[in-house]
Amino acid sequence: MSKPMKKTAKLLISGSEHFADMLYVSGMFVPDAFVVIGIVEDKKTTWHGLFSPLEVDRAKSQTKLDEVHLDSLWHEQAKALGWKPSLAAAAAAFMQNQGINEVLVPADFGLLAAEELRELGFKVTPSPASLFPERAIKSEAEIAQLTLAERLTKESMHAAENFLAACSIDNKQHILFPNNHEQAGEIVTSEAVRAVIETYLISKGAVPSHTIVACGNQSADPHDMGSGPLQANEPIIIDIFPRLVSSGYWGDMTRTYVKGKASADLRKMYQTVYEGQDIGLNMVCAGADTATIHNNITKHFDNQGFKTGMVNGKQGGFFHGTGHGVGLDIHEAPRVSKNGAILEERQVITIEPGLYYADIGGVRLEDLVVVRASGCDNLTQFHRHLEIE
Repeated sequence: MSKPMKKTAKLLISGSEHFADMLYVSGMFVPDAFVVIGIVEDKKTTWHGLFSPLEVDRAKSQTKLDEVHLDSLWHEQAKALGWKPSLAAAAAAFMQNQGINEVLVPADFGLLAAEELRELGFKVTPSPASLFPERAIKSEAEIAQLTLAERLTKESMHAAENFLAACSIDNKQHILFPNNHEQAGEIVTSEAVRAVIETYLISKGAVPSHTIVACGNQSADPHDMGSGPLQANEPIIIDIFPRLVSSGYWGDMTRTYVKGKASADLRKMYQTVYEGQDIGLNMVCAGADTATIHNNITKHFDNQGFKTGMVNGKQGGFFHGTGHGVGLDIHEAPRVSKNGAILEERQVITIEPGLYYADIGGVRLEDLVVVRASGCDNLTQFHRHLEIE
């Protein structure tokens, strides 16, 4: 007599607002934590959601899950078994009813929930990465969402460009608000340009997140958001990465500007980054090794005299990866870096080389592209020029 096949499950307990795996599997935004259980039988996974009375009816019409259940019933079952009330206990009651005692959970699954499940007799194994590695390969529907997000990102960058173009420069090299602005004659700050960008995005259904407008020596720190007055003739890095309210997909792009005239050193640095980005963009295709892309850009920078290392106690040169995947997370697989990954069709990645020196400032250029069989589709397609008069 053959033994019955052993059933296993995948388990997630979280909200979907800020956890991409949960949004991916459920297909709906839920701010509070809920339970999703994927029961694996005969190599097929059936996805069950346990929702509160507040969310269960909405879930029946909106979720991508195969089955929707009211979690109250399973909380009651857990209570009848003498278990202390929690989402983990409700999940355990459901899984026990299904004959499951082993679960695979995300790498960042809550420790308290894992301990509760183990105390109730479940074997809990963390996944080394996402429960959904297939997220790295985007469907054409997902690419359409990313295209929309990037279009809004481009439009907000254009709004920032237009604003800076309308500004003037005083004899102290301050950038001043345009004459037709309610703050005419006042000094423009990072915060003011950020407001131009973010107001536009919000009006179009995208949520901005820590938009970078960093000038001068602030631009030499890649993740400095920037603050205070902007200075003419200095680099201004603008990095915009908004999330669509409707679907959760992200856009991402960076440009570097100078309001006024750039120094010869800065122009050379900008041209080098421009060429480095072209090297990367031209190498992107299915089957390409991201380590080779990154290393070729680094070699180009070295050959142009822009070395990477410590300069007067600070990091200088090109000291971050060339890019990263973008989807329901702003940073996801694959990484374009010296560690390497083989690109596959329909992955969506950034190519964003940069150079940073405290005495000059920073330069970064970033485009978002879709990996194709023999190249890439550039979703950004936005001009690159340094000076704004």
